[in-house]
Amino acid sequence: MAADRERPDVHMTGGRGYTLERNYAASARLNLQFYLWKASLKFNIHPSIPSPGQNARIADVATGTAIWLLEVAQELPNVKLDGFDIDLTQAPPKEWLPPNTRLRYWNILDGTPDDLLSKYDIVHVRLIGLIVENSNPRPIIRNLVKILKPGGYLQWDDLNLPDTHVKTVDESLQAPALQELRKMIYSRGRNDWPLQLDVTLNEEGFQDARLYHFKGSLELAKANNEHNLLFFEEFASKLASAGNTDEASQLNQLIQAGYKEQLEGAALWMPRVVCVARKAA
Repeated sequence: MAADRERPDVHMTGGRGYTLERNYAASARLNLQFYLWKASLKFNIHPSIPSPGQNARIADVATGTAIWLLEVAQELPNVKLDGFDIDLTQAPPKEWLPPNTRLRYWNILDGTPDDLLSKYDIVHVRLIGLIVENSNPRPIIRNLVKILKPGGYLQWDDLNLPDTHVKTVDESLQAPALQELRKMIYSRGRNDWPLQLDVTLNEEGFQDARLYHFKGSLELAKANNEHNLLFFEEFASKLASAGNTDEASQLNQLIQAGYKEQLEGAALWMPRVVCVARKAA
């Protein structure tokens, strides 16, 4: 591909807000993504967070398909669960939700509604990098802390993109397309901030913030790579709809070449991180 300055990256759609699709295929990808994360983490709520008592309240911000909430509802049927997003079309209708689960519209980039202040024992967010502006999560953090009770816990799940690399079954195997996709998702270092979340959260008034690293297993490398290709397909579609047709065409070519490399035994490997922090009592 051409020089770095011409490579499409995950900030090219511009503007504020979510820059992926919201159709049925996108919802299916998000649900696949959840189960791949669950297979890697082995938990929904990090074990360092004390088990919530009866009638505790948990919020899932940017809930998407609400699949995380649905799983937690099975684990904790006596806990009250609220999911928030700016678009709830990917989530089940309210008639199909568990009795302890509710969904509500809220844009985390906007102000915090008064009725949510200091309401939740646990707040969970996952993979909201596409709405983090200028590589600065602090405005989002300042809204999240407002909805936590004193002493409540924040769990933030994200990707370790600086350590993302290409795995191959043999060192001699070359995977130039997947390497280009790796550079694209890295976005010239603009997605490094998750690795500083513990420091950032402590600076924003949280306590005991800790970052946990998860590498995953080789057995799921192929499944994870297929999910990654689906992600890039969605992003190519949004690039095209935003008028970046040349970049979208380049990306689609990379996706097809990356799939051929996968068939030969290569996969884009993205480690995961989970940051847990407690709001001051």
